[in-house]
Amino acid sequence: MLLEKLLLEFRVPLETFTTKEFELFDTFFEKKQIKKNAFLVREGEVETHSYFIYNGIMRCWVLDQKGVEQTFWFCRPGTFSMSNISFTLNQSSTFYVQALVDCEVYCIDKEKIIKLYQTIPTLKAVFENLTAILLNRLLERQVQMIKYTPEQYYLELVASYGVLLNYIPLKDIASYLGITPQALSRIRKRIF
Repeated sequence: MLLEKLLLEFRVPLETFTTKEFELFDTFFEKKQIKKNAFLVREGEVETHSYFIYNGIMRCWVLDQKGVEQTFWFCRPGTFSMSNISFTLNQSSTFYVQALVDCEVYCIDKEKIIKLYQTIPTLKAVFENLTAILLNRLLERQVQMIKYTPEQYYLELVASYGVLLNYIPLKDIASYLGITPQALSRIRKRIF
């Protein structure tokens, strides 16, 4: 069940919804397979769907002033894709969202979201809380980038992502940490 996976990722009590609401939630989404390296959204595009990542992992990145890809976020199973920002605001995306592996996602358009909120009225308030939690995660990332050494931050990443980290190319992990792949290799040699 999609809603259950989402609630578990964000540590929201499952008792918030009934069994019937869990089942209803899933009926509003369409299953899609996204191939490795495919984009959900590119910079400058407006996303027309919200995507829930059931399996797989995606990265969010931008091109810096030198034209080098800089990864700033990984979307993991149990979360909505960051392309959701473009979708929600109905604005052009300022970044790319790309599949790192073959992904199984569930999508929904704006019309269905309106019907979903009408069908499960408590959902909107819960989603507002989930948005706040996500914003806090983004803020925590910024604080950790300042507070921790790259090695400490890498260890936090290992603890947070676990085996999912094995599916992320080292160059993308290094970019996320704000270091070179060579520096990441040195860190990994010291740790492992």
